[in-house]
Amino acid sequence: MTVVLARIDQRLIHGLIVNQWAQYLKIKRFMVVDDELSKNESIKSNMRMTKPAGTGMSIINTKKAIHNFGIGKYDEQRVFILVKEPEVLIQLVKAGIKIPKIDLGILFDENGRKPISKFVFLNAKEKQDLMTLKNMGIPVVIQYVPTDPEKEYIA
Repeated sequence: MTVVLARIDQRLIHGLIVNQWAQYLKIKRFMVVDDELSKNESIKSNMRMTKPAGTGMSIINTKKAIHNFGIGKYDEQRVFILVKEPEVLIQLVKAGIKIPKIDLGILFDENGRKPISKFVFLNAKEKQDLMTLKNMGIPVVIQYVPTDPEKEYIA
């Protein structure tokens, strides 16, 4: 598997992802894994227009992501996974997808979330899910842009 990073960011694809992270990580495929968004052709079409030339973009549900990784569809690519919730990453890891590191991008101050950093707000379930991922041996960091220093997420 060739996942180079997974990022939890409620905005999913945006300027920092396309202009900074993609270059820094030298990715060949953006993979947005979101069960609801994967059904919205209008949003998917708009998101695909933002990808840099020479990169692919998949906007798929969790089940399809697991299937595609399982059949080796991305074995020759450097994949950057983007999700809105840590729970999705738990499902991917339990299905055997190797994720070397998780970055916390922007999680908005809403729905009872409490601040963890300037741009990251988490609720109790998200904190629990991140601990599950850490207990699976996956480092969780906070790094807004690649030039920022990495800060280990500590629950």
